[in-house]
Amino acid sequence: MRRTLSLISVVVLLSYVLVGCGTAPDHENMNTNNEPIQNEVKAKEDFEAVILAKDQSTITIAVTTSDHAEQQYILVTSGINYHAEVGDEVRVWTTGMYEESNPIQGVATKVERVK
Repeated sequence: MRRTLSLISVVVLLSYVLVGCGTAPDHENMNTNNEPIQNEVKAKEDFEAVILAKDQSTITIAVTTSDHAEQQYILVTSGINYHAEVGDEVRVWTTGMYEESNPIQGVATKVERVK
């Protein structure tokens, strides 16, 4: 009886060891760079707004919603070329990803002045 119990214990222990020994992940082929993922995000025209403030890397805009409430956004504009100044009405495209803060923060992919 002891011999059978010992044999069962060894088999159970070995099965746990073998289950835990899978193939190691292939780190060389894993994509740890977020850039391709971010490129998959389709930029879309989100809204028209008025520029309230502008600096070298961000703009602060105000969007008037259908219920006449004003929502402000701070959008990063690094890497995009646009010609708009404070007070201009603009059409804004973003990545669609926003940080929930006040004002809301996000990344602009395109800013175009409305004529």
